[in-house]
Amino acid sequence: MIEPLGLGGFPHVDAVESALRLRAPYLAGIVQKQFKEFGQSWLAAFDRELGTFFGNDAAALASAVEGYIKFALDGMLLQKRFDKAGRYEPKTFDQAAAEVYQNPDYMFRLYLPGIQLSHFLWRHHYRQHIFFVERYLPLVMEHGGLRFYDVGVGTGFYSKEMLRLAPHLSGEGFDLSQFSLTYAQRMVSAFGAADRYRCSIRNIIASPPAAPAPFILNVEVLEHLEDPLAFLKALFRMLEPGGYGMVTAAVTAPNADHIYLYNSAQEVVVQIQEAGFKIVEYCEDRAYEPARPSESVPINAAVIVTR
Repeated sequence: MIEPLGLGGFPHVDAVESALRLRAPYLAGIVQKQFKEFGQSWLAAFDRELGTFFGNDAAALASAVEGYIKFALDGMLLQKRFDKAGRYEPKTFDQAAAEVYQNPDYMFRLYLPGIQLSHFLWRHHYRQHIFFVERYLPLVMEHGGLRFYDVGVGTGFYSKEMLRLAPHLSGEGFDLSQFSLTYAQRMVSAFGAADRYRCSIRNIIASPPAAPAPFILNVEVLEHLEDPLAFLKALFRMLEPGGYGMVTAAVTAPNADHIYLYNSAQEVVVQIQEAGFKIVEYCEDRAYEPARPSESVPINAAVIVTR
């Protein structure tokens, strides 16, 4: 039996761990694992994130944990199916949109809170965040540009991080789901940056922004698309020459809305280059170490680009 950490000085993380222990004992050890690997800085950042977004609304935090549990269990089940089939379950973008992006109950009760907590509870997601802070953000600060686009905002986590860590920036977020945009705006507002951010529904292929920006973010969108190369070419046109972007993709990571299968991080890199980008640096991080060599593992490929 895993003993609780007893995080008296970090009440929001303590509440998450307690809820996991009560509702999903098989997931309860994740907080200890993350703390063991990433230490006090992870703990403080996670508690700040939860406290700022949820405040004293214990019921909302508990609901988010429930969403995370369902999100994680769905992913585990699909990973086992993927191991057997070697492919994602066939689905068109329109089917995924109807099932996920345009379904408010699914988005607000499961998908968005699940992703939000996964930024800290999943090893490969938190490592991606470290890559963003330590490798991408210094390029942004040195460049001196003032605007960024976030294409496919999800929860708004990375828009919020850009605005929080680079207070000279303003940003614009795009998504095809009004529910993602609503959540992202709430995220940015909670961290006090609403006056430097706006977001809207936009298909960047059919309706690109009027002018490119010095920075772009595109976090885990490519695997959701039927034709990610066409999307990447549109993204390339949105970045100013000499600017920087961070583009990430999920590799061998089935989910309810994942369509395009990348079998390696190198496949992501090659496709990004084919779209016209120059690669500055990239990394790949596994969600966990496989129990056997043949076991598939979700991987994040994070790529810093320029043009």
